[in-house]
Amino acid sequence: MIDFGLVDAVDAEAIGQPGRRTFRVRSRVGDSYAALWLEKEQLAQLARLFSQLIAERSRQRGRPIGDVEPLGNFPQTPQVDLHVARMGLDYDIEQERVILLADDAQALQRGDTPAFRMELSRAQALHLMRAIEGIVTSGRPLCALCHQPVEYVGQTHFCPQTNGHSTELEIPPLDDEDEEEDEDEDEDD
Repeated sequence: MIDFGLVDAVDAEAIGQPGRRTFRVRSRVGDSYAALWLEKEQLAQLARLFSQLIAERSRQRGRPIGDVEPLGNFPQTPQVDLHVARMGLDYDIEQERVILLADDAQALQRGDTPAFRMELSRAQALHLMRAIEGIVTSGRPLCALCHQPVEYVGQTHFCPQTNGHSTELEIPPLDDEDEEEDEDEDEDD
C-alpha cells in the first residue's frame, strides 16, 4: 500500500471537452504526487460522501475553514497514477481528517487492498468538495425533464420523458410511392 498520510495539497480536475472529459483527484505530499482517475459519477459521489461524513462526524460543523495550500504545478507523470476501481472513506474525529482509501483493478485481483491511502484535513475536504461541484456542473447541460446530459451539438437528445414526442424533429413527408400505396389500399376496400 502507498500511504501518503496527511497531504499538503489536493484538488480535482476535468480534462477534455464536455461530454468527452476524464476526471481525477490530484494530491501532493512533499515532492510526491498522486492522480486518482475517476468517472464523473464517482467524483460527484465522492463530494457527497465527504459532505455526509463531515456533517455527521465533525465537531467543527458550521465553523469557517481556513485557507488551503494550492497544489501548484502537477507533473505529467505523477509517482502514483491510479484508475480507481473501488474507494473507501472514513473520518478521524480526533484529528478532524477525512481518510480516503483507493484500489485499482490489479490490487483487487491480487487481494492486496487498499492500494492507496491519504488523509485530508477538514478544510482540504471542504475545498475539494467545492472544486468537484464546479467541475461536475461545468459539463454538458442536463435535460430539464430526464436530468440526463444533453448530447453534443448537432445531435438530437432522446428524452424518455417526452414519450416519443419532440419539437426538434420534423415528421418526414410521405413519399409519392407511399401515397399511391395508400390509394391502392383504399380502392381495394
